[in-house]
Amino acid sequence: MKINSDTANKLIKNYKAEIEALLILESQGTTYSYAPGEEPIIPEYSFRKTQEELHSLEEKTLRLSHAVAVFNSTTVLPEYSVTLDEAIGRMSRLNEEKKRLYALLQIPEKKRERSYGGGDADITCRNFDQAEVRTAYNQVTKDLMALQQAINIANLTQTFEVDL
Repeated sequence: MKINSDTANKLIKNYKAEIEALLILESQGTTYSYAPGEEPIIPEYSFRKTQEELHSLEEKTLRLSHAVAVFNSTTVLPEYSVTLDEAIGRMSRLNEEKKRLYALLQIPEKKRERSYGGGDADITCRNFDQAEVRTAYNQVTKDLMALQQAINIANLTQTFEVDL
């Protein structure tokens, strides 16, 4: 079956939800209780059928996950000359850098703090040019968006074969 990475990831998510639902049904259907003199209500449950369904869903999930991993490690983003795996790693680094720069942007030029002893206040001053940080922050944000867009395009437009 030909599929793109975006669809494969959505199928994986759906299969995992189906597995979770089956496990919930199993936990509810493997036992029953009744009082003496009552007619028991026996839930419908088949261990064999449940196992077969679970194994089928797990196999599909594993095949799709592997196909996505191969796709990510072999598909190159031409505008960056890196694989999707490398691009995802770069995105992680850019996100960390964006957080760090955002924290720097939150530092006021001057801040006065009083100690508990009631003495003179300490004055803390920023010792960097906030405009430089703002420029770096804007560039990282721009780079992050462009990289994300390139990844999205690859995930939506490039297909690969997977045997389900």
